[in-house]
Amino acid sequence: MRNRLVEPIVALLAALALSSAVLAQTPQAQAPGAQPAYVRAGVPKMPDPPGPAPKHDLTGAWVGPQQVVLGPFPAMTPAGEAVFSLNKPVPPGGPEARNSSTPVAVATTNDPFVTCDPLGFPRDLLAHALSSRGGIWFEPVPNRMLMLFEQQRMWREAWMDGRELPKKVDARGAPDSRYYGYSVAHWDGDNTFVIDTTGLDTRTWLDEVGHPHTIDAHIQERYTRVDQYNLQLTVTIDDPKFYTKPFQFLKANYYWMKNQDVQEELCIPSEAIEYRDRLSSPSGWGPDGKPVQ
Repeated sequence: MRNRLVEPIVALLAALALSSAVLAQTPQAQAPGAQPAYVRAGVPKMPDPPGPAPKHDLTGAWVGPQQVVLGPFPAMTPAGEAVFSLNKPVPPGGPEARNSSTPVAVATTNDPFVTCDPLGFPRDLLAHALSSRGGIWFEPVPNRMLMLFEQQRMWREAWMDGRELPKKVDARGAPDSRYYGYSVAHWDGDNTFVIDTTGLDTRTWLDEVGHPHTIDAHIQERYTRVDQYNLQLTVTIDDPKFYTKPFQFLKANYYWMKNQDVQEELCIPSEAIEYRDRLSSPSGWGPDGKPVQ
């Protein structure tokens, strides 16, 4: 049976071996007109110069995120530090440590992704980098924008009918919190699409190292289509109960997908649990470094 989890989870474990400082990397330098990093087959080489961006239009599939910059995160409040200390990502070392004398203590992690719990928002924005190919599809429908994600085949909706975000969640007379929150959106000028999100379920992490958030966190995405082929994303977070000041969580680029055909990238719970259990036990791996069947 084809195991669709192993490739992305191995990539995740490798990413978790990096510190948050390493993850806050600078973009890779590229020559004008060069092919961006991690662009899969079927994506065209960008013309030099590319054509102009159409107005108020993100429709279609994009590859990303690429050239990711995370943080820097500000100092946390005592309440934020207390919750952060409870989140246990996969220990440093990654899957390569299975060939060493020290087993990978995957069983100690409480990362929701290890058992295929929903990644939630904004962590879902990072998940595309796991397989270095990604995929996000924007599709306008009446009164809202749908965002369809290759990772987990899930979707979000950002309302554009003038409604307000909920003032509270998980309170009497208020709606329940959600893994992907409540989102409203608008255009800022001709080419920047702005999404504001609140009401996030606190069981999710912001990133791979376990930064937490509260249900009161306010997250804003700004997608700017700079030309025919390139989309720039900036994500900011304001969560004063856990962080001492608002901060830029993410900067990344997306690239137009020529064939407009996203892959199926699923995290399958039964496979994830089996993989976790084998990785956490030295006896689960053979001398060649492959799982014992």
